[in-house]
Amino acid sequence: MATAAHPAVQHPHESLNNRLGDKISGAFGSMTTFWILVLWQVGWMVLAEAGIWLFKGDRYPFAFLLFLSNLIQLWALPVLGNTQNRADAKRNAKADADHMAMTYIAQRADQIAAHLGIDIAVKGEA
Repeated sequence: MATAAHPAVQHPHESLNNRLGDKISGAFGSMTTFWILVLWQVGWMVLAEAGIWLFKGDRYPFAFLLFLSNLIQLWALPVLGNTQNRADAKRNAKADADHMAMTYIAQRADQIAAHLGIDIAVKGEA
């Protein structure tokens, strides 16, 4: 359940590219994607070694496999880096908001205690 943003808490910009990046990053970070890539590469190697189908006339089938693997990495790295930076910005915004809230609560507790005439000694200050 998503909560509404508070105007005092700044959130990183949400654009179509950022949401798409989050989806791609989520897919790359799954074990399903890992096993799909493992099966793809093992399948490619088995078919190439057996000389089946498209690999029959190709003397260097692993060079193309390496090329495709490098393309996947080349495209994935900027997306993963961007989404990690955005996740870090969100964590920092939450930590700042939490700190502001806890500071406010502590100040209010001090005001209430002072109003009631209670001396609150903070651990380490006594």
